[in-house]
Amino acid sequence: MRYFLWKMICEDLQVLQKSGTKIKRLFTLSGIIMSFNCAITLLGMFMIFEIIFTNSLIAALLSIFTTSVFINIYRLCLTTLQKKEKNFSLSYSLSLMGRLLFVGFFGLLVIKGLELFMALTVFKILDVHDYNGQILLSIKEMHSQIPPIWVSTFALLMVFIFPFLIKVSIGVKNRYYMEKKIIEDGIIKADYFNFKKEYSSIFLDHLNLLLEFKENFTDPPFNTHRKTEVKKIGNNNDFLKSIFTEGDN
Repeated sequence: MRYFLWKMICEDLQVLQKSGTKIKRLFTLSGIIMSFNCAITLLGMFMIFEIIFTNSLIAALLSIFTTSVFINIYRLCLTTLQKKEKNFSLSYSLSLMGRLLFVGFFGLLVIKGLELFMALTVFKILDVHDYNGQILLSIKEMHSQIPPIWVSTFALLMVFIFPFLIKVSIGVKNRYYMEKKIIEDGIIKADYFNFKKEYSSIFLDHLNLLLEFKENFTDPPFNTHRKTEVKKIGNNNDFLKSIFTEGDN
């Protein structure tokens, strides 16, 4: 069951299996919340499309499609969020803020749809037939009928973005990130090795030339430390000797 929950948040099973118990529990909780988010997105979008189109079949089809697209984008934003430094760098903070704004904005739309669903079907405070095609009016009326509803909106929004908060809370020195880096670096190095092998074989097979891919860095393929060339510079006697040698020739 937990493997399914880990897959819900697109986490690598190899990494999580080598991580500690606490990390496994955190990502299991994150998978549960993601499943909950999927359910409320489906219900919320169904209610919004039901009011807009006044057709349950169209609303169901559109809500399934919209939920599938959004949840996959959500999972992509979550799984590509990588913490590589101990402190929050500017690039990491901007990346995190952009993801949270996107997910939060869509989450707010979904939550309002869910609240409408509850108000129209469960508590029957409103009548769906009074708001055909008028989604904004129905939301406004719901807020006038239930003023404290913003409390539930805020609580659900915090739950909606909670998988991001879990990911951010994990320290960069945690075994989770260390194992993730080892696996990712291994994949990159293996691909780079195959590239160099293919590079040499192309020149050998087609041009009969024995060439190797030139590397200007000490840590290929990451290329963070450039090689330093040591040039030997002679003295005046070496310079004069080279001139007389050339003259004799």
